[in-house]
Amino acid sequence: MIRIKNSVIQLPAYEVPQKARIKLNQNESPYDILAEYKSEILNRLRKISWNRYPVENPQDLKRQLADYTGHPAEGIVVGNGSNELILACMLATCDKGDRVTVIRPGFAIYPYLAQILQLKIDKVPLLADFSFDIKKLLRSVKNSKIAFFATPNNPTGTTIDIDGIEEVLRIKNSIVVVDEAYYEFHGLTCQRLLDRYENLLILRTFSKAFGIAGVRLGYLLCNPDIAKHMVKAKPPFSIGIFQQVVAEYLLSKKGLVLDTVRKIVMEREKVFNRLKSIPEIMPIPSRANFILFGIKNYSSIDFFHRLYKKGILVRRFSGPDLKKFLRVTIGKPEENEEFIKKIKQIIKKPGGQNAQC
Repeated sequence: MIRIKNSVIQLPAYEVPQKARIKLNQNESPYDILAEYKSEILNRLRKISWNRYPVENPQDLKRQLADYTGHPAEGIVVGNGSNELILACMLATCDKGDRVTVIRPGFAIYPYLAQILQLKIDKVPLLADFSFDIKKLLRSVKNSKIAFFATPNNPTGTTIDIDGIEEVLRIKNSIVVVDEAYYEFHGLTCQRLLDRYENLLILRTFSKAFGIAGVRLGYLLCNPDIAKHMVKAKPPFSIGIFQQVVAEYLLSKKGLVLDTVRKIVMEREKVFNRLKSIPEIMPIPSRANFILFGIKNYSSIDFFHRLYKKGILVRRFSGPDLKKFLRVTIGKPEENEEFIKKIKQIIKKPGGQNAQC
């Protein structure tokens, strides 16, 4: 009989609802790549042999990423989405039973992958206002092989400042992976600390600001000596020619990409202020492309289903930390307007209040 590891059997399946008239649940860009860009990308792909394996260490892409980030190409590792790089970080540094520090609530993939690898997981809770608890984080990291946290944090949108990150990095015996998936929406990075701390690794992605979540491409910034080993911890040829061509093309259009980011940030502030004006809604200030919000006097599960019935799909949570909260991705202006409109309809509907969370 085939034996599946208990660490895998005990995992819940990673399932996310996909279909809705207005989809605001996965922190995707609301703007697809322009049709003319897609045509140009396809033209480039036609000139490449599809019967050959892709370049294993795509130097052209890494050079463009070096230009975009200001970090040397030899310290950049490219992966099939950030998830592959998160896994590579764990595989390269951890043995079975080693301890991993993560934030609670935080990005679900960190503990998900750690459990598969049979690592011990220490979840450090955020403070009541969803800010980082530096003292508890430091205590945990001192006893961990590796730590993962995102800034801005997903799903709260809150951040940890550079001084806080540096405090954690001073614990030399632990690798610290700072996930900057939402960096472009925030505008601040801890990248300058890479020269001082070889235990710092920074994760970035093309899924959010660059708007190609369906392509699956991420990259890691780190010390060049560390990068040489991280490459060995991920499968060869995991980046196909399609991913390379799309990323190289979009990096050549980075000015237009960042214009889109500015539009989304402006919409984020508008949505936050609109939500803040509704007495029953408690939005949390965010530096990402989404907003976490609480609902007074309503069950968040019931509120989620009411929005879904009206064609709006947001993100709900099953854990105790966010049982009173939902998360909405910033969409196009007309989508955001419809989202606010439907919230007001639900709240104003007679008899609409349900059991409190």
